Amino acid sequence: MIIYAAIFSAVSLLVVQSLLVITRSFGMIGLTRDINISASTAMERTVREIRLASDIDVANSIFDASPGRLKLNTVDALGAPTTIEFFINDAVLMIKEGTSAATALTSSSTEVTTLIFNNITNSSISKAVKITFDIFKSKGSLQKSEKFYNTVILRGS
Repeated sequence: MIIYAAIFSAVSLLVVQSLLVITRSFGMIGLTRDINISASTAMERTVREIRLASDIDVANSIFDASPGRLKLNTVDALGAPTTIEFFINDAVLMIKEGTSAATALTSSSTEVTTLIFNNITNSSISKAVKITFDIFKSKGSLQKSEKFYNTVILRGS
């Protein structure tokens, strides 16, 4: 009976430990999924708007620092000149089109901890912007942060 109790307690301890590891793994997978969804949505929209822009408003943009700010000169759906601006507000990446209200590009459950824009100009190529941002998420005792970056050439310049 004592041997049975010892084996049972060892097996029970192993099962409980395995369940804890599995639960933590599922939690980390959820964090990674939320970060990647938020980042891909924000990056896709940012890249699309930069590609369509005709010029960078260098005077109203903040480069090589975090939090960065990018203001682009572009045209709206009707062909009228307008601006598009990317910035961080309360750890959320925002986009502001013309005079309309700013809208969020990242989920409110994630935090954009770093946003850096680098202005790349060269006389032999068009203008380009390098985008770098870090997204952080925590849930309970789990925390995860990932860095995302891309370089985009302004096709309209």
